[in-house]
Amino acid sequence: MSGSFVTSPKEEAQKLKKCKAFNDISKYFSKEEWEKLGYSEKTTYVYMKRNYETMTGLGLRAARPAFMCPKTQTAKFQDCNSDEDGIPSNQRSNKRKNNIWAYRLRERKNQVAYEEISDPEEED
Repeated sequence: MSGSFVTSPKEEAQKLKKCKAFNDISKYFSKEEWEKLGYSEKTTYVYMKRNYETMTGLGLRAARPAFMCPKTQTAKFQDCNSDEDGIPSNQRSNKRKNNIWAYRLRERKNQVAYEEISDPEEED
């Protein structure tokens, strides 16, 4: 019996993956807030979290999405990207001045001269 209610294993896997992704995101919202969000908003939050995790996984300093910041913070200490080591943000900024590529790039010590190599058949 073929019908529109039959789902393929691929569709089932996508539903389970989406469900898991939604469960990962729902912990940042109260039950009431989560119920008010539409499907597209939930999907947007899933991708925001994925992008943040990808960027930080690559070593980039990215601002944490606002929905991922704890809601119990006071307005005075609203910096959700602060380190938990107790260092004031003005002292931490010295660490941020180092470019991420500074240790990956190396400076050429010798100049390189490039010479055009002509094809002998073209000169005829």
